[in-house]
Amino acid sequence: MTTDLVLPDFDDFGDQTIRGNDSPDEATAATQALLQADRESEQPTIDDPGETHVVLERGICREGTWYRDAEVRELTGADEEAIAAAGASSHKILSTLLLRGVRSIGNEPMTRQLADELLIGDREYLVMEIRRVTFGDILEFEGLPCPHCEELTDLSVPLVAIPFVHLDDPEKTEFSVPLRKGRTALVRLPNGADQAAVLAIRDGNGAKQDTEILNRCVLRIRNADGSEVRRPPAIELTMSDRKTILKTLTDMQPGPRYGNFAYTHETCGQEVPLPINLAILFRGV
Repeated sequence: MTTDLVLPDFDDFGDQTIRGNDSPDEATAATQALLQADRESEQPTIDDPGETHVVLERGICREGTWYRDAEVRELTGADEEAIAAAGASSHKILSTLLLRGVRSIGNEPMTRQLADELLIGDREYLVMEIRRVTFGDILEFEGLPCPHCEELTDLSVPLVAIPFVHLDDPEKTEFSVPLRKGRTALVRLPNGADQAAVLAIRDGNGAKQDTEILNRCVLRIRNADGSEVRRPPAIELTMSDRKTILKTLTDMQPGPRYGNFAYTHETCGQEVPLPINLAILFRGV
């Protein structure tokens, strides 16, 4: 019958000399302990990523390799002044938060160009993580009126309770959208540069903003006969097809769905919508 050999710790042998001829079993045990200690010393020690480490849904691509790791940091008084100087524009505030609160994406320091390259959903997720490391992961509300029973309530909302959309395939950059009459649109998801271009249209014309995002994100239209039109003018698309494409671009965008948060009021049992925005995330800044 064979019994398992229990190896002692190599350090337990101290500096004693063990002769194989005199004590073969002990010598074997010492050799095995040495080999085991050597193997263990070669194993790398992997530290926890830490609270400032963020994994994005898409990230950035460099020479065929995708980098999704990001590093955020806690905001300081200097950052608070910079955010206040951005004025009332939510886009400028968002850009300032990203430039000052994100250290890096992959191996690249955060820049305006890098921020423009990120998907809108990745940008919004980074903002949520900047908020988390700066103020904590709980949003506190006091005296919220219930629209159903009119009772006031206090509420603590963990950031993880905010609905979040994930990408099925983070490296997939082109998506098919079925249209009417057997046609298909091939699209990409909007990024920070697209968002800035849309928000630059300040005349309040929502249809013109829709045209801008469609011109930028619709790569081609495939007709029922298999022929394709590259970069079709969005103004020539039918209203029905435009709405279908815009809905897909919105639904497929990853990241937190701030506007979709709701809670159940304990007193009346009714669901109460509570949209989250930048002003709520960074209340008082």
